[in-house]
Amino acid sequence: MKISELITPDRVVARIAAPNRRQVIKELSRIAAESVGLNRDDIFEAVVSRRGSMTIGLGRGTAIPHATVRGIDRPVGVFARLDPAVDFEAVDGIPADIVMLVLAPEGDERPLLVAMSCVARSMRDSALVSRLRTAKDAEALYLLLTSDAWQGAEPALAEASTGT
Repeated sequence: MKISELITPDRVVARIAAPNRRQVIKELSRIAAESVGLNRDDIFEAVVSRRGSMTIGLGRGTAIPHATVRGIDRPVGVFARLDPAVDFEAVDGIPADIVMLVLAPEGDERPLLVAMSCVARSMRDSALVSRLRTAKDAEALYLLLTSDAWQGAEPALAEASTGT
């Protein structure tokens, strides 16, 4: 699986300002619900009740809130940068400013685990995360997330990510 299979341009947000992780998840749930035609409260409740915990910080300023939900037939993602960063209880104690909500169809955990693994692999790449933090807008974020070009070859994409 690739991140390009999870997100669409309308599910990438350049800045969310929220005081806490519940509010971040509420906003990501709203965006997901509007995109896939589900109830935002149902998505929100699925995410916050997942295993009774919202400890979903990966560390190094990244987090992956996630859940399985009824009404979708494939994994769905919503990406956002947070400003200010929000505590997602990562082991390293660093608040998250890079967040990807991952939803998968209810009934089978495998698609959720595959999607989360895909996102976690990407978020471990320090060059990508650095570019995501400095990208000028949602379009640049989407290009970075769905392309390998950020790894150095395409100057136009590098310029888009830094606003030069």
